[in-house]
Amino acid sequence: MKKLLPVLCPPEDDDIKVKSNNGVCAVTTDTSNEFIYNDSFKTFRNHMTKKLYPSTEPNQSFHLPVSEIHEIYVETCGNPAGVPVVFVHGGPGAGCGLDDRCFFDPAKYHIVLFDQRACGRSRPLGEIVENTTAHLVKDIETIRQHLNIEQWVVFGGSWGSTLSLVYSQTHRERVLGLIVRGVFFGTKAENRWLWQEGLSRFFPEAYARYQSLVAVGQQHQILVAYYQMMTSGDEVIRNRAAAEMMRWEDAGFTMQDRQSTEGSENENWHQGVLEAHYCVHGCFIEDRPIADSISVLQGMPVYIVNGRYDMLTPPARAYELNQALPMSKLTVVDRAGHASKEPAMVDALVSATDDMLLKLS
Repeated sequence: MKKLLPVLCPPEDDDIKVKSNNGVCAVTTDTSNEFIYNDSFKTFRNHMTKKLYPSTEPNQSFHLPVSEIHEIYVETCGNPAGVPVVFVHGGPGAGCGLDDRCFFDPAKYHIVLFDQRACGRSRPLGEIVENTTAHLVKDIETIRQHLNIEQWVVFGGSWGSTLSLVYSQTHRERVLGLIVRGVFFGTKAENRWLWQEGLSRFFPEAYARYQSLVAVGQQHQILVAYYQMMTSGDEVIRNRAAAEMMRWEDAGFTMQDRQSTEGSENENWHQGVLEAHYCVHGCFIEDRPIADSISVLQGMPVYIVNGRYDMLTPPARAYELNQALPMSKLTVVDRAGHASKEPAMVDALVSATDDMLLKLS
């Protein structure tokens, strides 16, 4: 078992290996798993060294039919001759943001982004028919084939980490490397933490509001009740349920103060119904748990990043993944929560994408 001790400078001991992250180190007597304790706000390091790359315009964007019902939005940017990387967004149902491409060096990466079925710029929005994890994994592979990419790096955060892991396990031969943030295996326990009991202990006032929309007889299955409301066909009921569900999730999203991120009624519903659809159904992976097939990922470079104070996807799951993959690198970002754009998290993620290039060179 590896022993870890966070320090601010390396000890003078040849028998102890030091893993360093821009001056902040984790000492280990084992050279297999790499664990980085990254406290970006300590006196030793009072500013971020890595920031988002400048945004670039897409080289191409298009809608790709993936079924008789669904068309997914796809765009590419960066260097077409660079290392291919696919960005897998979270949610489910969140869609890609304009700055999601900025985690990657546009001079060295061929960056592929897409909006998963029924969200973002894909069509039709909010459609739950033919919308499961297996469908999304197939869509990623369809995109790869359409773009004539032989292999690529897979990058995903939160729900995107779930989908990235399942895709990488299913199509191992197509994956050059894996970068995941806010690791989420989609288990019953994790879903219960989010929607029933767990997160509620940290945000009791927000939970009281979230809970209040559900009848007493359904308090033992709050998310199921929300899903029923959002699929009831009553626009007033569905919109209110979606808004309250998004408000609840937002309570634990970031450590930083930020202005309200409330979306329109349609935006809330499109994401809320998809998120509930997946979580109520065990993320459609209960028959093949991620934890059972982690060994498939052996031999590829894997970078794992998690906020120390991530309330939605606590770092225990990231640590479990790191321990199961002896050559993986785990960075736990202190003073960071779940959000990918917090400065310390940006630093860790951009460092990971830069390091991946070195690994693959």
